[in-house]
Amino acid sequence: MSVCAIVVSYRTGEALKACLAALLAVEGLSEISIADNGNDADGAALIDAAAARDGRVRILRGQGNIGFAAACNLAVRDAQADVLAFVNPDVILELDAITRLSAVLTAAPPPAIVGGDLRDEQGRPERGGRRERLTLWRAVTSFTGLTRLGFRDFNRHTDPLPNAPAPTGAISGALFVIRRADFERLGGFDEGYFLHVEDLDLCRRAEDAGMRVLFLPGPHGRHLRSTSQADARDIARHKARSMARYFRKFAKGPLDGALAVIAGWVLVGVVRR
Repeated sequence: MSVCAIVVSYRTGEALKACLAALLAVEGLSEISIADNGNDADGAALIDAAAARDGRVRILRGQGNIGFAAACNLAVRDAQADVLAFVNPDVILELDAITRLSAVLTAAPPPAIVGGDLRDEQGRPERGGRRERLTLWRAVTSFTGLTRLGFRDFNRHTDPLPNAPAPTGAISGALFVIRRADFERLGGFDEGYFLHVEDLDLCRRAEDAGMRVLFLPGPHGRHLRSTSQADARDIARHKARSMARYFRKFAKGPLDGALAVIAGWVLVGVVRR
């Protein structure tokens, strides 16, 4: 079974060097497709050096910063492999991460998505690796701090790690594998999301289509986070807009739709402060 790593990079910064070095060393990859959405000269040089060093690497350039979801879909169309491994450009993979994830995907009754277990610098499971299905109420409790009062957070990274692959409502788009045929059957990522929430959307559509969403305990690598040279305020605005789009998209009925619109306004207003 062939596996292609899909990487989207936009002004990633120093983390890109470690990410690419790990990607070239990991086991089980037949292709590496990198969508360069716009890096500085140093970042572009790192990607070029990876391609010069390893014939598995293909670079997609010239599209500009079209957003994460659209760039992923672009890289998938360029790939030939049976399995797609989505890897964020600030993730440093363990050598056997792809083979472990692919083995679980192969063993799982198709169709399925298998999310990886990434850790922070202290070795703790990262926030968002395991999630419940995102709802308006769960978003309210998470973003307003009500979880500090005992309300349940839809992120489940503090739960005890399972001993085997476990069903979950959603996994992180920072590291997951899916059969190419299943990704295409779902229509890929929704390109209406410029940045953030596209992974939650994909998992929700997958579950609605009868696909299994699984979390595989690891660890499978480190997620450096906060390495992007992009403006943090712009990133926060994109996240708020994406959340608003998600709630509008999955609203059921006029009342739910009205609440989704209000929640969207609130979210966008909060990040503009």
